[in-house]
Amino acid sequence: MPMLRVLAVVLLLALAPAATCAAGAQAWRFDPVHTQVTFFVDHLGFAKATGRLRVSQGWFRFDPDDWSSAAVDVTIDLASVDMGDPRWSETVRSGQFFNTERWPTARFVSRSVDTGGQAPGRAVLRGDLTLHGVSQPLDLAVTFNRIGRDPYAFKRKAGFSAQAIVKRSAFGMTRYAEVVGDEVELRIEVEGIDDDKAATRNEAADGIEKH
Repeated sequence: MPMLRVLAVVLLLALAPAATCAAGAQAWRFDPVHTQVTFFVDHLGFAKATGRLRVSQGWFRFDPDDWSSAAVDVTIDLASVDMGDPRWSETVRSGQFFNTERWPTARFVSRSVDTGGQAPGRAVLRGDLTLHGVSQPLDLAVTFNRIGRDPYAFKRKAGFSAQAIVKRSAFGMTRYAEVVGDEVELRIEVEGIDDDKAATRNEAADGIEKH
């Protein structure tokens, strides 16, 4: 019996670190197929022009029981912009707007998360958006949708929706102010794939310590 008790204690001590890790924040990599950024901007007061952008790479860290540990680092492929018309899409890629030859990507990196005064499952993610060679603070209103298994991808996934308002003039895009509105509404739909090891490697490569 004493030997059995010793073995039991050793087994519990061996399992404790793994249990602690599983209970904490988990890293996820963005699913580029099911993660998209949609934006809306006024066109002469008639309607809002709509565009879509794709994520090229990134990860986020999330624990549904502790939002304080949440973090995001995502890169957007600006050359992927789709305005619903080839010529209009090319105009947005050009130096008149995004200038993707000089700045092919945009990047958002979070700094903190605020759940104060928010409904359950919601938070404000505060960070910095680098776009068109300029970095500006950006707050994302985030809604946590669910964590579950995708039966087609055979992977666990986490899903979110987010919204924000940015001013294109704040990033040096001031052309055609009389035609295209300054305020741009962002709507973001995110699916993250359970891939803790890959996301951790990305964090290390970006010089960001995982807590």
